[in-house]
Amino acid sequence: MLILIYNDDGASDDCVKALTQWLPNQTIELISSAELQKKTWMSKTNLLIMPGGRSLPFYKKLGALGNQNIKKFVEEQGGSYFGICAGAYYACRKTIFAKGLPLELILPGELNFFEGNAIGPVFAADEFSYHSERGARIVEIIFENNDVHRVYCNGGCYFENTNQARVLARYQLNQQPAIIVCTVGLGRVLLSGVHPELSPFLSPISLNAILT
Repeated sequence: MLILIYNDDGASDDCVKALTQWLPNQTIELISSAELQKKTWMSKTNLLIMPGGRSLPFYKKLGALGNQNIKKFVEEQGGSYFGICAGAYYACRKTIFAKGLPLELILPGELNFFEGNAIGPVFAADEFSYHSERGARIVEIIFENNDVHRVYCNGGCYFENTNQARVLARYQLNQQPAIIVCTVGLGRVLLSGVHPELSPFLSPISLNAILT
């Protein structure tokens, strides 16, 4: 299985590095926005990961062509998309971030893989900073089988209106959906408001089982 990880403006260096270590037995390549705007990657790729960081630069860097290619990859070619934190916000119908606070960001989606809203930060919204760990928290999520895991969350979202999705895990504190998976056209989309790759308490999610 070939996994591509977006590594361009908006992607956190720490998240990208952690992902490559979190998935040690997979074939992984890093990809830029310019490369995503071409079509050469689509036929050879099984999974595209959009990592944590900041989603706003994704809009600017990928543009209409990059987004069209990602949508075609999933919907028509049966590829899989894994969005983590910023990458999850980016895949939803609407981002509602820090509403009513100085960092408020309300944006329509570009990919619209998930027809609901991504709303966050779930924790410490008034303390969140793009430049520090001030708003970061270790939080508990509960999976479908009732297993509870402690995971890293920094500005992450929950997912609203999940009728079209399967909820894999919820935040223990408020029972809002934390990780979801949905079928989009011929493909599969996994979205996580938390960072499994930065969570030493959580083993890698079985991507093959979820996304195939």
